[in-house]
Amino acid sequence: MNMDRAIFGRLSWFAMGVVAAITCAQLVTGTALAYDTGVYNNLLKTRDALLQQRDYLQRAYDDTAKQIDLLQQKLGRVNDYLDQNNKNLRDIDTALGQYRR
Repeated sequence: MNMDRAIFGRLSWFAMGVVAAITCAQLVTGTALAYDTGVYNNLLKTRDALLQQRDYLQRAYDDTAKQIDLLQQKLGRVNDYLDQNNKNLRDIDTALGQYRR
């Protein structure tokens, strides 16, 4: 009987060890899955934030490109006015030169 108790005692310790190992494995796996889910959710949030930022930056780029286009048009008009003004000044200088002679 002592031998049976010894075997039974060893089996109980072994069984408890197996149960403890399985429980630990489930806890670790559950934690790992929860960690993976948390990481996945954080990556999704980061991706969403980056998409929003890209949309904002694209709008800012488009707005800036429009402003540059408008400024280039304005610069072209001012340049045309300067050219016309320079031509008019040359004409006046030519006319004044004819009166001085």
